[in-house]
Parts: sequence; structure tokens; C-alpha cells
Amino acid sequence: MIAAGFSRLASLLATATLLGLASLASAQSDSALKLPREGWVSWDVDTVDSAERWCCFDWRHKGSARTACKLDDRDHGYGSRGEDAPVSSLRIYARMHAGKPDRIRALATDCPVETDTPVLNLRDVSSAQSLAWLRAQLAPRSRLSSDAMAVLAVHRGPQAARMLDDLARRGPDLETRKEAIFWATQVRGSEGLALVLPLYRGDPDPRIREHAAFAVAQTRAPEALAALAAVARADSSRQVRAQSWFWLAQTGAEQTELEIARALIEEPDRSVREQAVFALSQLPEPRNVAALIAVAERRALRRDVRKQALFWLGQSEADEATRYLDRLLAGAPAH
Repeated sequence: MIAAGFSRLASLLATATLLGLASLASAQSDSALKLPREGWVSWDVDTVDSAERWCCFDWRHKGSARTACKLDDRDHGYGSRGEDAPVSSLRIYARMHAGKPDRIRALATDCPVETDTPVLNLRDVSSAQSLAWLRAQLAPRSRLSSDAMAVLAVHRGPQAARMLDDLARRGPDLETRKEAIFWATQVRGSEGLALVLPLYRGDPDPRIREHAAFAVAQTRAPEALAALAAVARADSSRQVRAQSWFWLAQTGAEQTELEIARALIEEPDRSVREQAVFALSQLPEPRNVAALIAVAERRALRRDVRKQALFWLGQSEADEATRYLDRLLAGAPAH
């Protein structure tokens, strides 16, 4: 009796194990996002705290009025308004053709859309499913890659952050890495900046460091501004140094004039010095004119630097720049 009972129990346990394994295998196979072969489909995802309310707008008149996004239009574009509050979720739209996507877009859930065919809204799509599907659209690279990266980057949670970090560091091609860097800083705030700064300071590819300068500057965080100045002084690539000065000036940071004044003495490369003077010319008025006049008047600087400052003063339409050049041409003291 007892032996028979153990035998039956063993049989039941074996059956349960097999059923459990089958159930697990089924769950794993069902984890992939399954989309129809044709037509529009959508699903909602939770987003990072700073996610913008992406939609379409009519910019033809003063201000901007929200309008329906015509997703099938060839030149369809989208954006956000500064006055709109961030959103906590976005709706992803994908148009499928022959089992493959040929259009991807993410919009605010309350953004009106128009499509040539009905949109099938999927329920209970997990963030993991959404991310895995978007990641699959990035290799091999296609015309959808940029849109897929933007949508991937805005997903909430550590899985999206890890995926973005991996793409920025080890993406399959240069453009994929650059787009991961761009979207990390555009939509993920301080977390995205922390991801990009190590690449900006030390990636072996100068093209990545140069692109990272632009991405870092978009955040305007204190640590970003300090990094721009530090890399501009020390990077081994003159192009990276030049671009770092340019993007530091574009932020309008208070320390720009002081940092560039120091660089104009220490920088060994003439082309970088010229780009640094150009960066000063891009400061908002009247700071740009004052900075250029200070360079032109500083006799300790190299002649090429001072001439470059005079050139950009000549390109300025500011009254103070014109008065300074008039006094200079007349042979009178400039001040």
C-alpha cells in the first residue's frame, strides 16, 4: 500500500513538473510582443518623469494650437510646447506591412490622431515587451531607427536605462550610438546625463565625444557645464575641444567668457582658438560684443586671436560693435 502510494505520488509530481515546465515555456514564448501583419496598432507605456506631451500643432498663427496627427502623411511631424505639463504615459503607434513595421511614433495619450485604417489598441503590453520589440528595430539600422530610439528612451524604469546605456556604449554602428546619447540627455534628465558624461570624457572615438558635447550641453546642469569646460581644455582631439567651447557658449553659462579667455592663452592649436572666438560671438547680446572687444583689446593674446575677434565684431549688427570699430578706424582710443 505504502509503496503504491509513493509510486502514485512520484507520478503526480513528475506530471506536475512537466506541466510546470510546459507552462513556463508557454509563458516565455508568449512574452514576445505579437503584432498583426497589416495595419495600425497601438499600446500605452509608462514614461520617465520628464516626458514631454508629444503631439502635432498648427504653427501658422501666433501661438500654437494642438491639431490631429495625420500618421499616414509622408511629412508628418510632431513636437511639444513649453507650457505643457509632462506626461506619465505615452501611446506608441506602429503601422505594420507584411509583418514588419514601416512607421513608428509615440504621442501623448490625449493627442488626437487620424489614420487611413482603424487602429487596433493592444491591452496589457508590458514595458519589457515594448522595449524588446523596439530594440529589435534598431539592428539592422533602417529609416525607423531614429523613431524607435526616441520611443525606447522615454520608457520608465531601469531596464530602459540599461538598454540605452548599452546602445550608447556598444551600439551596432556610429549613428545608433549617437542617437542613444542624444535621447538619453533629451528625455532622461540627470539619469541620462550620468550615462553620457563618461562617454564624453573618455570614449575612444572622438566622433562620439564630439557628439556628446552637444548632448551634454542640452541639459544645462551644473555638472554638464563643468564637464564642457574641462573637456574643452584637455581633450586630445582639436575638433572635440572646439565643439566643446561652442556648446558651452550656446548654454549662455556665466563662466563662458572666463573659461574661453583662459583657453585663448593656453590652447596650442590655432583652429581651436579661432573656434573659441567664434563661440564668444554666439553669446547673447550684449555679452558677445563685450567679450569680443575684450579679446581685441588684450595685447597679451596672439595676433591671430585678436584679428579673429575684430572679424566677428565686423559681422555684428550691434551698435556698440559699430562704434568700437569706427573709433578704431579713426585712430582714436577705442575706449
